[in-house]
Amino acid sequence: MFFVLSNPVLNAHGDLHKRILNVTEEIQKNPDSANLYFKRGKLYYQHNNYTNSLKDFKYSKELGLESVAQDFYIAKSNYHLENYFDCKKNIKKILREDSNNSSALKLLADIYFKKGKYKKSAKLYDEVIRNSEVTYPEQYLYASKAWYATNNKRGRERSQSILIEGIEKLGDIVVLYDKLVSNYVDIKDFNSAVKFQNKVIQISNRKERAYLELANIQIQQGKLKEAELSIIKAEENYKKLPYRIRNTIFMREFYSELKTKKIELKN
Repeated sequence: MFFVLSNPVLNAHGDLHKRILNVTEEIQKNPDSANLYFKRGKLYYQHNNYTNSLKDFKYSKELGLESVAQDFYIAKSNYHLENYFDCKKNIKKILREDSNNSSALKLLADIYFKKGKYKKSAKLYDEVIRNSEVTYPEQYLYASKAWYATNNKRGRERSQSILIEGIEKLGDIVVLYDKLVSNYVDIKDFNSAVKFQNKVIQISNRKERAYLELANIQIQQGKLKEAELSIIKAEENYKKLPYRIRNTIFMREFYSELKTKKIELKN
């Protein structure tokens, strides 16, 4: 089971404020309605007002509303307020009834990561992946980050293998390859970094930045001639872009970085 909580960006905060006021008026007419407090609590949650959301969820509970969704909202509100003890208490209640609840497992993993308990966090992120009917790239990224943070050989190996598992299951996802490359660069396994960066180039529609990243890796390898070729390819791909794209601030900054790197290599 995986809960999807409403995303705050889906509604403008002004609209949320109006909706909160409307539900507040309904509560004044029906002060014993647990459902109305739950409804307003969800709106407060979307509004990032976790103190008020927690108050409303607790009151709806006192009025007799019992639901897993409400328990999860209470846990999430506590998490955002950094009340990790209370958050864990609600998560464990959910897990007692549904030990494979992916959302609850993920939130517990988040808490352990925040507290620096990386191995516990990593194992829970692994469970999230195993128990999810549908997996997403970010789940593999969370697990990889936690395993890598354990800062030991086994953790780093697991960090990489879980990214590869994600690619095998989901297909060629650039963010997963990017994380692989970043990890390999960090441990100075430049040959592996180059291998996967070439894969990024292969699958990318826009290749100019991927070639520049390849050049950066090759420079760290000391393979300056190869880096020069990668810079040339980066510039070629940049010049193929429409003028309106090349003229954006972001791309002008990129080209400035490219030219600087080109000069550094020549010197």
